[in-house]
Amino acid sequence: MKKKKTTILISTFILIVLGVLFAFVYFTTRANWGTLQGRVVDEISQDVVKKLHVTIDGKSDILYMSKDFKLTRIPPGKHTFKATAPYYEEIQQEMDIKKGINVFDFTMKGTEIPGLAGIICFSEPTEQGIEVEIRFKNHEGQGISDYPALPLTLEGKLYVRNGDEDNYSRGRKLFDGPMKLFWDPTSYLARNKAIIPWNILEINAENEKYGLMELTLTTPQGAFEDVIENVELTKKEGQ
Repeated sequence: MKKKKTTILISTFILIVLGVLFAFVYFTTRANWGTLQGRVVDEISQDVVKKLHVTIDGKSDILYMSKDFKLTRIPPGKHTFKATAPYYEEIQQEMDIKKGINVFDFTMKGTEIPGLAGIICFSEPTEQGIEVEIRFKNHEGQGISDYPALPLTLEGKLYVRNGDEDNYSRGRKLFDGPMKLFWDPTSYLARNKAIIPWNILEINAENEKYGLMELTLTTPQGAFEDVIENVELTKKEGQ
């Protein structure tokens, strides 16, 4: 019985010693390396930069739907950091990595909307006003889903629509001017949107049900136009 207890004590002691040695080696080794971590977002939208690839001396981290990156076990000293993503300007920067945690937050600047050939616009009445969403299309007429945020300006004109959807003409003008764009990160195609507030529109709710909206979107790749022919001029029930 005593021999068995002695064996258990010796085994326990050995395990403790091994655990201490492992922890010592682990933390000592870890202390000799640097870790580079940080947060990266689109410069304009503050949204995720899709398919971001960050590297430093061959070590890499690929981010698909995350804003955070982390590179570990980097020898302290001078290193070259590089970040690339489709349709964004490349970032390359010399860094002095120190032992422990090094933090580097940065933004990425978009360069283009790939294959942009035109826009398709839609409208919907909301609690705040008439919401306009802008979708980009390529030369085949297909919607473009992967693109960065770019500096865009939107001008719009809204008219009352006289007649029905098969035979109509412009009525009186309800709105003419710039529209402030905002970014909707939850949308698949129409991430650029704008709203015309109800309080700046004088609408005869009884007789004026639909409108025509002419839109011009100016981008770094040119100006594009579209017309929405069935703009609802009243809130839906429940809004």
